[in-house]
Amino acid sequence: MYVISYGDRAALSIALPTMGKEFSLTPVQMGWVSSSFLWSYFLLNLPSTIVLDMVGGRLIGSLAVGLWSFAMLLGGMVQNISQFLLTRVLLGVGEAPTFGVGATVVRNWALPKERGSVMTVLLTGMQLGLAGGTIAGAYLITLFGWRFEFMALGCIGILWAVVWWLVYRNPTEKTVTARRAPVSVPEIRSLFRSSSFLGILAVQCTQNYLNFLVMSWMPLYLIHELHIDTTGTGTRTALCYLVAAFGAVIIGRIFEHVVFRRGIYPPRRRYIVATCLAGAATIGLLPHFHTMAPILVVLSVSLACLIAANGANTALLTDLVEDGQKIGTITGVTLTCSNSLGLLAPILTGYIVFYTGSFDMAWYMCAAALVCAALLSVLLVRSPIKMDRRGG
Repeated sequence: MYVISYGDRAALSIALPTMGKEFSLTPVQMGWVSSSFLWSYFLLNLPSTIVLDMVGGRLIGSLAVGLWSFAMLLGGMVQNISQFLLTRVLLGVGEAPTFGVGATVVRNWALPKERGSVMTVLLTGMQLGLAGGTIAGAYLITLFGWRFEFMALGCIGILWAVVWWLVYRNPTEKTVTARRAPVSVPEIRSLFRSSSFLGILAVQCTQNYLNFLVMSWMPLYLIHELHIDTTGTGTRTALCYLVAAFGAVIIGRIFEHVVFRRGIYPPRRRYIVATCLAGAATIGLLPHFHTMAPILVVLSVSLACLIAANGANTALLTDLVEDGQKIGTITGVTLTCSNSLGLLAPILTGYIVFYTGSFDMAWYMCAAALVCAALLSVLLVRSPIKMDRRGG
C-alpha cells in the first residue's frame, strides 16, 4: 500500500517538467500543483481514521486505494490544468487514511519490542514507491507520455485493492468492531495536554516537511543542479530512494538493538528518533555541493535517517498510547497537524526557487527544523499518552 501510494505521488514529480511545458507553468504554479493532493489529504486525515477505528482496516484499505487509483486513471485523461487539480484533490481523499491503516496493522500484529523495526520496514515502502514510481515514470513518459504513466499506475492500485479485500483480516474485528464508538472531541483535545504527544508531533511535522519537499522537487532539483534529462533524473532519484530504504532498515535495527539491549522501556526510543533526525539534518550540506556523487550521497544519507526517525517516532506513538484501539484516530490527529505544515513545503519551495533562483534556503530551513525537533523529542517524550473524555 505504501509503495503504491508513494509511487503515485512520484508520478507527478517526474512528470512535472513535461507537464510544466505543456501547461506553461511557472515554478510557483508547479509548487501549487505539487501540493494539490495535500489540500484534501490533510483535511480528511482525522475523519477517515475515526471511521477506520470504527469499521477496521480491511474495508478502509480497499476503499482508500481503490479511490485514489481511480483518481490516477482520471488524471491521465485530463485536458487542462484545472481538471488535473481536481483529480489530485480526489487522490488526496483516497490517501487520507493510509498511515492510519498501517499503524493499526502494526499495533495489531507486531510484538512491542519489534514495532520500531516493523514500522521502519513498512515505511521503506515510501522510498521503494518513490524509486519505482520515479524510474518507471521516467521511462513511461519517454516512451508513451505522462498520461499513460498515470493510467498504468492507477491500474496497479485497483488490483491491489481487490487483493487486500480478499486476503486481509483484522484479528480483532469480529469481537471489537460492533462495540466501537467514535473518539470524542474532548478526547482529541486531551492529547494536546500530553508533553509526549507534543514531542512526537513536533518530529512528525518536521520530517513531513522535508519528506514532501524532496518528494515534490527532487527531480527538478537534480535537473537544475546537474543538467540531466528526464530519464537520467529518474534513474538517479530512484537510486537515492533505494539506498535510503535499505539504509533505514539497517539504521533502525542497529539503534533498536543498542537502545533496548537491557530491556524494553518505550520512552528510550526517543533517543533513536533524535539521533536519526540529526543524521537527516545533513540535508543542510547540499548547497555546498554541485557535482553528482556528493549530492546523491547527501540525499541518500539524509533520507535514510529520515525514514528511520519516522519509523521510530511512529513506533513510539503506538507504544505510549494507552488505548490501542484508538491508534488509528491518534495517527490521524498527528497527520492532520503535520500535513498542514507539509503541504506548505512544495509551495514555499516554489517561491524560494522563483525569487532566489536556487534551493539553498529550503535545505537550510529543513536542517534547522530537524535539529530543533530532535531536541524537543529528547526533552518532552517521557510518559504514556492518555485520552480523557473530559478533555483533561
